[in-house]
Amino acid sequence: MSPTVTPRCCGAMTLDKSILVSGERGVEIEAPSIVYIVEADRTLLVDTGFGDVEQMADLHPGFDCRRREDQTLTAILDSEGYRPADIDAVVLTHLDWDHCYNLDLFDAEVYVQRRELEYAIAPYPMHADRYEAKSLGREPPWLTVDLTPLDGETDLCPGVTAFPTPGHTVGHQSLAVETDDGTTVVAADAIPTFENLEGDPYRRGLAMNDFEWWASAREVDDRADRILPGHEWEILAAGPERTG
Repeated sequence: MSPTVTPRCCGAMTLDKSILVSGERGVEIEAPSIVYIVEADRTLLVDTGFGDVEQMADLHPGFDCRRREDQTLTAILDSEGYRPADIDAVVLTHLDWDHCYNLDLFDAEVYVQRRELEYAIAPYPMHADRYEAKSLGREPPWLTVDLTPLDGETDLCPGVTAFPTPGHTVGHQSLAVETDDGTTVVAADAIPTFENLEGDPYRRGLAMNDFEWWASAREVDDRADRILPGHEWEILAAGPERTG
């Protein structure tokens, strides 16, 4: 049986659309927080979403994070026939706060690119909030987790490969999964929405490095038969509960 990928909505948040697609400043939208279950020789969970909504309201009040009971990680896994203990490994695409909470649920290897981890430990002040940096008196949700750093492209199991897609963050990574329908790339925030790929040139979202973002978007686009973005309703059975 070939690997499969299932994207699931684990909550939503309100943000300015320009964070996802350049040139859209002043347009408020509701964006999904997405996790992906990869079923292969190992069962992998890609990203783990944001934290408790009350805590997020304190730390990131501008994003109005929301999560229904059926959108918690435990509820999502249960609906797919899994318990947290059944997850063999967690893959963090990057360490922005809305992608890496809830790690205490899992007793599994947690993969992140070494370059991302090294930067997130002590980011520049302009990136401190998105990383929950200790310089702000906070404790990043991954800080006490025994992370497994990856150095570049890495095969995680047959048909599943993590590969660097920097730009959105210093050490962002995506996942290439060889399914029956070709290569599915879990792009996460390397390509946050399908709008990023519309037109020529691509329309970037919020990026730490524009040049690296462009190269990563091109690689994802070239490599994938199917792309799964990081904040795109179209890949989910769910839809926004609010409109901008």
